[in-house]
Amino acid sequence: MTHPRYIAALSLGIALLAVMVSNLVWDDTGRPWANAILVPAALIVASGAVLLTRRGVAFLGYLVLCAGLITGTVGVLLIAKSMGWGWPLMVTLPCLAVAGTYLWAPAHPVARALHRTIAGLALLGATVGPAFFLFRVDLPGWPERWWALYMIAAGAVVLGNALELARHRIGYRLQGATLLAGPALVTMLLGVRFLTGALPL
Repeated sequence: MTHPRYIAALSLGIALLAVMVSNLVWDDTGRPWANAILVPAALIVASGAVLLTRRGVAFLGYLVLCAGLITGTVGVLLIAKSMGWGWPLMVTLPCLAVAGTYLWAPAHPVARALHRTIAGLALLGATVGPAFFLFRVDLPGWPERWWALYMIAAGAVVLGNALELARHRIGYRLQGATLLAGPALVTMLLGVRFLTGALPL
């Protein structure tokens, strides 16, 4: 058996096993139609795993694999009747998928800085899902305008990448850094003002 076929068989087997386990655990929910999502998702995951191991198409394989995993998660939430509880995963998982593209960052400093900014913001966005879970618990001391913290953090991510870009010896590094740093500072300032209540909603 060739290596790609072995990867395909192994990943498909694991994915289909996950489908069967999902059906066994939630066999009384009356939603067998969710398998129309789970089974194609298993095939997508297997296809993505094979492409991920091949040179030249690894990035495409990563995208396909992420699409399969997200689709499979939707299927599991539906068959478990947990979409109303687990929907924050639909925020976290796509953001993690975008953040993972950092492994394929471009070589050019400007392009890499922009890509790293997007990946960093996506990683920050992945925490929004857990934040919604915590918000339901109604933790004491939870700031009323907690979303302003994300504005500050997002501005800090962009500002950090702007400062990193400025250190490269390229002709237009200062222009690129300024384009990133300007909106970042404004966003952080607005976040602080919203968080302290200085600005009305």
